[in-house]
Amino acid sequence: MHKHLFFKKITPLFLFLLASPALAQTDVGSWFVYKNQLKISEKYQVDTQYQHRSFTLNLAQDQNLITAGLTRKITPAFTVGAGYRHLNTNTFLENGMYQKAALVSSLGQLKLTNSFMLEERWTDDHFQLRYRIGITLSRQLNEKTAVSISNEAFLTNTAGSFNQNRFIAQAAHKLSPYLRLNAGMMHWQFSKLKRWVFLCTLTQALSL
Repeated sequence: MHKHLFFKKITPLFLFLLASPALAQTDVGSWFVYKNQLKISEKYQVDTQYQHRSFTLNLAQDQNLITAGLTRKITPAFTVGAGYRHLNTNTFLENGMYQKAALVSSLGQLKLTNSFMLEERWTDDHFQLRYRIGITLSRQLNEKTAVSISNEAFLTNTAGSFNQNRFIAQAAHKLSPYLRLNAGMMHWQFSKLKRWVFLCTLTQALSL
């Protein structure tokens, strides 16, 4: 009953994004992501990530993102972290640091995650602060499978403030005690560009 109610709520929103004339798409792409979560103690975890972002089968537009950082569990529901990120394409390089915080709570059988990330970004001689505010609703369907929807807004300290927005609907399946596979779609919106992106993420969780 609860599972059907959950899908009834998210399906109209997803169909609206597909059908709305105001959201006519100008580009499509796919992201393939590998995440490694290495637990080094009860409170600390090392997080590394690699993303390959591909657009319209054009290798000149492909992007590679590498991040590495440390996450600390303050309470079972609240974590903070910090790290380094590097993004490169055929046309530009970006380096930067990030700081993040996440708070998890429950809404009946739904899990609600509120997140905030601050990024310091350097592209050539240009410096920018970017603020990422996210919210995720997830529902565990059974022991191995879960579904989720999330939205993340990106704001900057430069003129115009709005940078981008990402709306994601995806499913996660536990392949083993150490591996999880996520797959879904992302609506990626900029001020003058909108994209649909297919997401595929493999997460490996290990402990020392």
